[in-house]
Formats: sequence, C-alpha cells, structure tokens
Amino acid sequence: MNPNIIRSIIFLIAALILIIYPKKVMKFQEYILKKINIKARDSEKSTRILGIIFLIIAAILFYFGLK
Repeated sequence: MNPNIIRSIIFLIAALILIIYPKKVMKFQEYILKKINIKARDSEKSTRILGIIFLIIAAILFYFGLK
C-alpha cells in the first residue's frame, strides 16, 4: 500500500475528530497544557479550521497516493 494513502487516512481521522468533537479536543488540550505549565488560548472556531486544513491535506495525499 502506498505510504501517501496511509498518511491521508491518518489526516482524515484527525480532521474528523477535530471537526466532530472540538470541545473534547479543547478540553484534552487544556489538560495537557496544564500538566506541562503552558498557557495558550484556543477557540472552537480555530479547532474546526484546523480540521478543515487536515481534510485538505488528506485529500491531496490521497490524490498523490492514487497517482
């Protein structure tokens, strides 16, 4: 199996998680950042935008994997 197809599947799963569950992802992110003592601000909108970017990357990798 082409490595680009595998990468596209990984990006697709990450994108779907970010788009479908942004609040849970943000909660997990806050928990991790609190453990390593880093303060960061993030919104639900930016999490969804990141998910859309991951979808685009997944589509590009899938296209090149089929070529």
